[in-house]
Amino acid sequence: MTEEKYQELKQEYVGNIKRVMTELGFIRPHLTVFGSHKDEEIKDKDALVHIEVRDEFMRSETMKEGFVQVILPEIAEKIKEMIVPYGVAWTSEAWVRTAAKEQGVPDNWKELPIEKEVLMVSMEFTNKKEMLIYEIKRNGKQVNEDGDLVDHIDLLEQDFSNAEGMTGRFTGLLEKFTVHS
Repeated sequence: MTEEKYQELKQEYVGNIKRVMTELGFIRPHLTVFGSHKDEEIKDKDALVHIEVRDEFMRSETMKEGFVQVILPEIAEKIKEMIVPYGVAWTSEAWVRTAAKEQGVPDNWKELPIEKEVLMVSMEFTNKKEMLIYEIKRNGKQVNEDGDLVDHIDLLEQDFSNAEGMTGRFTGLLEKFTVHS
């Protein structure tokens, strides 16, 4: 994938994520797999697989780990039957907790105070990794186009353009879609 194609894909994908987030007032955690079709008749067309993660899998560290280590590999095998993946994006709301460098990270990192709420989009392609972070500013309520009362949200881009060194259970997911089992 060329840098130009990646930038176009990223702009369209992230634009849609931000639009959904501001229209609904939230976003469900999800994974998006980008690839090429294996079917000869449509192999010149890009493929996109969207996987919404049900709330039950996000309720505890154990359930999150089970999703990534058990369920996701099964999903990946099914997807690899139809497409050749070349990219994965993980999107979720998250809490940012920080510790002073001299303080270090406590054994229970959940003891750290929550600093802010963010929209996180981790994009991993065969030739590029990028972490996009937007601080979520909730500014009261608004009525959306469907007549629903939702949070009015502003998204403020943060400087996390380089994903090198960023780790966590929802990073490095492309490997699950590209390594043969």
